[in-house]
Amino acid sequence: MAAPPRRARRTAALAVLAALILPALGCGEKAQNIPEVKGEFGSRPEVAMPTYPPPKDARMTVLVEGEGPVTRKGQVIVTDVDMRIWESGRALMDTYRLEQPTTAVLDGQHVSRTWDQALIGRKAGSRVLLVSPATHGFGPHGMAPAQVTPTDHMVLVFDVIGGYDPKAQAAGPGKWPASGGFPSVSVKAPGAEPVMADFGAEPRKVGVRTLVEGKGAPLKAGHSVVMQYTGVVWGTKTPFNSTYLRNGPNGFVMKDAAMLPGWFEALEGKRVGSRILVTVPGNERPGFTHTKGALGMPKDKPAAYVLDVVDTRPR
Repeated sequence: MAAPPRRARRTAALAVLAALILPALGCGEKAQNIPEVKGEFGSRPEVAMPTYPPPKDARMTVLVEGEGPVTRKGQVIVTDVDMRIWESGRALMDTYRLEQPTTAVLDGQHVSRTWDQALIGRKAGSRVLLVSPATHGFGPHGMAPAQVTPTDHMVLVFDVIGGYDPKAQAAGPGKWPASGGFPSVSVKAPGAEPVMADFGAEPRKVGVRTLVEGKGAPLKAGHSVVMQYTGVVWGTKTPFNSTYLRNGPNGFVMKDAAMLPGWFEALEGKRVGSRILVTVPGNERPGFTHTKGALGMPKDKPAAYVLDVVDTRPR
């Protein structure tokens, strides 16, 4: 029997290839049914929604591969995120405009398990796209966010700043006595919250005391910084705000307006691995209560903070 013509063999081969590819995409589903995302890591992403229906199941794509340490299960993930609805394009969360990264606690109680797929095993510095039904794209227990219908779909773009142990600190236990108008500081055990005592007269200007000098990367204006911190109103023991009470390190943007009074002045030029004691007078920023990212403190009260600088990353 004569061999089929070359053109016929080529057509048959293409048909076999098509039969292999189409099931992988899903019946009738286009390969491009994910949004187009533009922009560099750390910048607010530009997201263009397709005109065709969203994928039925959650879909994750690494848009930019970072070069930092890989995030691991059991860590908390500090990340910027742009979250919106596929069907309407309505924004639900935008940490870029708030200038306040979020800390994702991947324990099944705070966010959806689909975030695990997007955020665990990623290199710091990665940009990741997650598309998911609303019931699986935000809250735990299959619940959609408020003002979002269960039939909607979520589009999330993550810029992974890094993964950190919930008790990560810049330095270990130690004691630093009160001196020069600064209170004493003690850290009793690895991962324990710093305790301040022996307060003197209220501060009249921002004071900065480096308790431990780090040797890591320097902190620069506009970059992200990851810290553990605790803050108290002057002369009191109970923190009014503390990352130790909120599951681990938080991310901040190195801008004066995005931070609590006195922080930017205290942190600029310091290095990762530093432990810093900051004292702030009550009139440092009159009337201030919180940043647009909801980082807050009591109004017009003198305060003291211990800041443990864990990491930094350009944005």
